[in-house]
Amino acid sequence: MLSLLVLTLLLYIASTTVMWRQLAIAGAPQKLSWAIASAAVISHGFLLWVYLAGDDFDHLNVASSLSVVAFLLALISLISIKRNSGLVLRPVIYLFAAISCIILWLSPASWGATIAETHGLVIHIVLSLLAYAILMLATLYAVQLLYLTYLLKNHRMNALASYLPPLMVVESYFFRLLSTGTLLLFIAIGSGFVFLNDMFAQGQSHKTLLSSVAAIIYLSVVLLHGVSNIRGRSLVIASVIASIILSLGYFGSRFVRDVLLS
Repeated sequence: MLSLLVLTLLLYIASTTVMWRQLAIAGAPQKLSWAIASAAVISHGFLLWVYLAGDDFDHLNVASSLSVVAFLLALISLISIKRNSGLVLRPVIYLFAAISCIILWLSPASWGATIAETHGLVIHIVLSLLAYAILMLATLYAVQLLYLTYLLKNHRMNALASYLPPLMVVESYFFRLLSTGTLLLFIAIGSGFVFLNDMFAQGQSHKTLLSSVAAIIYLSVVLLHGVSNIRGRSLVIASVIASIILSLGYFGSRFVRDVLLS
């Protein structure tokens, strides 16, 4: 597993370096960075498989959850993000993925909650992680949107801004990802009530409450934009706050259970 970890880290670092070089040199080739990034994501997937298979896929802990989210973020960004917005976001995502791989390697596979109970639990976990990854990608777009708005309002432009897409393009991607992620989050929460015995049991109540609050905020933002065509800084900030609440609900509760109470 160590050799696979080293390979994954080298590929992510190489991909990040090539992409930052693209920012510095206009007209730099993109095929090389895409190929290296694809190899990094594939290697990351194998690393996760080997790690989880080492415990017969019986446990899921905060480290493996974080690495799965990073893998999904890297995969989604590789497939869906366009060039004009990806050059800034992808290096951040790939560095985060590399760090998650190191945390994964330092954590024992047998640590954490068991996921071998029912297939329904696995479905709930997969939906939750996928929804979280999409919503975190939307949050990155939200941060980019806030930055672009700041530059436009203050009439400031810099070298980085020349590589950012138009404001309306970022806003369109943001609300598209937010709508998809919100729908998946509601489905994930609903699957928990269907497949789990008690979503408000000890160890689950904080996660359920915080996830539900975040889902309501996300839904409010989507409806205000879709129905009333409201847009602006307040909706973007509300989505970022919802992302913080969702992160506390999932990773905060899992960190307390897996690290502090174990």
